[in-house]
Amino acid sequence: MGRRNFDYIRECGKVNTTSTSAKPIPGILLIGGAEGKKSGEDAATQWFLKRANRGNFLVLRSGGVGRQADWICDHYRDFISSAAELSIDSREAANDPEVIKYIRDADALFLAGGDQNAYEDYWEGTAVEEAINYLINQKKIPIAGTSAGMAILGDYYYAPSHQGVQSSEILNDPFHHNTKDIYHSDFIKVPFLKNVITDTHLDRIDKNHPETRYGRLFGLLARVVHDSNRLSAFAIGLEEGAFVAIDEKGIAKVFGNGTDKGQDAYFLQINRAEPEQIKRDLPVIWNHNGQAVKAYRIAGTPEGSGKFDLNNWSTASGGSWEYWFTTGGYAGFKRNPIK
Repeated sequence: MGRRNFDYIRECGKVNTTSTSAKPIPGILLIGGAEGKKSGEDAATQWFLKRANRGNFLVLRSGGVGRQADWICDHYRDFISSAAELSIDSREAANDPEVIKYIRDADALFLAGGDQNAYEDYWEGTAVEEAINYLINQKKIPIAGTSAGMAILGDYYYAPSHQGVQSSEILNDPFHHNTKDIYHSDFIKVPFLKNVITDTHLDRIDKNHPETRYGRLFGLLARVVHDSNRLSAFAIGLEEGAFVAIDEKGIAKVFGNGTDKGQDAYFLQINRAEPEQIKRDLPVIWNHNGQAVKAYRIAGTPEGSGKFDLNNWSTASGGSWEYWFTTGGYAGFKRNPIK
């Protein structure tokens, strides 16, 4: 990357200028974090790219360019005019006019996975932040985010500078040292994600991740309620194979593998009141007779399923409601279907 601290590569096509490109259709695609070769990915990608109206597809990331744009060129060339990747790796680069021109020319923006803390460090409060918000709220292009890229789309976001907090850690101590990077800012202003915190990889279990993240999402929401002193807070959590497509009217549907595992999306809202106990070094108690939080669960299908209205967080179909609560810490955390 050299001293410029950014890297740009156009994998295919010709970049149309703003004045000549087709008018995009706004939309938001949230991706659960392990999209490679997941059933449902093709339909979700087509949903997203059709909104670019054969315009310029741009991947934004840090840490060097990847293969996302190349993959789009190989499989979806007819949907776009061009596909490129831009890696921005310093605040200096995030204020470079050349970088800003690349971003403002985009007709569809994909925020890659990686390190959301780097995104915050390098991009927040820079011309890159201004350019992203211009694309979303003035040019009104579709925007997608996976893993770290999805995390920063929420009005609240968790950007750990070191190790990410586990479900047991945040529920057994809501002010665990790994929770210090929960932010509420005007970093990226995405319609329909106001007062929302997001999380991905909810169902991941491996040698480096011994616990699922359902409890973590619940704990993050508890912290948002406590930190903001307000009950108008929400959360969206995705299992790794889930793709949540939100149209220009704020209606979400879910693409996924169509099985009973790994493709669920959850839309959480406070149902009763703030946590009964949320103090340092003490387990979270957020129970309210087992009805603390209401969550709407939609299992994704390859064709796209369910309907959830992010305007009111109550009009929903194609899924089912659950109560999430804890009677005390991680051991007391439960998710019960509402019968």
